[in-house]
Amino acid sequence: MLAEFRVRNYKNFRDELQFSLEQNKNYEFNQDAVYNGIIKDSVVVGYNASGKTNLGLAVMDIIVHLTDKKWKKTPGILYSNLYSQDDVVSFAYKFKFGSSILEYTYEKKDAEYVLRESIKIDGKRIITNDSGTCSVELNGSENLNLENWDSSISLVKYVYANTILDKEDKNCLVFIKFMKFVNRMLWISSTEGLKAIGFVTSAGDVFEQICNMENGVQNLEAFLREVNLPFHLVVKDKGEGKKVYCRVGEKEAAFAPLMSSGTKSLVFLFLWYMQRENISFIFIDEFDAFYHTDLSAAVIRKLMAEKNTQVVFTSHNTDIITNELLRPDCYFILDDNRIQPFCSLTDKALREAHNLQKMYKAGAFHV
Repeated sequence: MLAEFRVRNYKNFRDELQFSLEQNKNYEFNQDAVYNGIIKDSVVVGYNASGKTNLGLAVMDIIVHLTDKKWKKTPGILYSNLYSQDDVVSFAYKFKFGSSILEYTYEKKDAEYVLRESIKIDGKRIITNDSGTCSVELNGSENLNLENWDSSISLVKYVYANTILDKEDKNCLVFIKFMKFVNRMLWISSTEGLKAIGFVTSAGDVFEQICNMENGVQNLEAFLREVNLPFHLVVKDKGEGKKVYCRVGEKEAAFAPLMSSGTKSLVFLFLWYMQRENISFIFIDEFDAFYHTDLSAAVIRKLMAEKNTQVVFTSHNTDIITNELLRPDCYFILDDNRIQPFCSLTDKALREAHNLQKMYKAGAFHV
């Protein structure tokens, strides 16, 4: 799992931002939100323009050069901070797999080209790429032909794709787990036209894909019912391909035009949910922008139940700031280039009975 992320000079993060997901409190409630000493489920709140969306994009930057996942490059979008004279952006990740720690750092001037990168496992440097000067210390890499390496490609990606690693070696196993984790990271947004980064979909619109799944429409109906949306859905083919219809009494109507913004967001989330076994980490930006509070809580509980998926939500909804859902070390405030959990922002010993929302609104937590 992702234990810590740091970024400097990326978009609005001029100074280094450190986002630590390492557990530092031993609360006895909602213990499922923590796994192996790492916060598995978290919520980030903050004012408009504090950088919540940019935080997600920064975390997901890693997939651009380490995976073959599609991502949409937007012309004219600046990469480095406008106030800075330096155009180099620095990233640092710490992952925890079992008892092993893998640290990956790199620098870029744009999203696609890596200037420098380094991987350490339990403090030992195993891959180094410093402006074309490189070294690889992994069992199985002895015969790796670095003369064929194109330096415009990440050395880490090149090693993974062109080396038969020793699967009996601890460092090799950790490195493989890292690459598989990164390849299964996902970012989705409810407010950006239901955009996704790292999402693998088939051709066609959302409903075409659902219709082509085994029991897809039945599963969608069950998914919506679990969050108290009791639609009766059926599949019809009226000569223009399969479409999803909603049955109301004796009548049927195409479901897509009937959906509210919140239901559209849920259907898109369902499409990811059906691939959840292939997702290691998901960052959901403004996940409940179109949700009622009860629906927001239901979605959090449903995704918390996925034991093998680490989830970060961002939200403006203070009603979900409650110990009934998570814990004080799972709620984070992003403000002024800093992000900290509630438990680190007060001298008070926070307990399960505390009303975190009331304290937050009263200004009890200062970043």
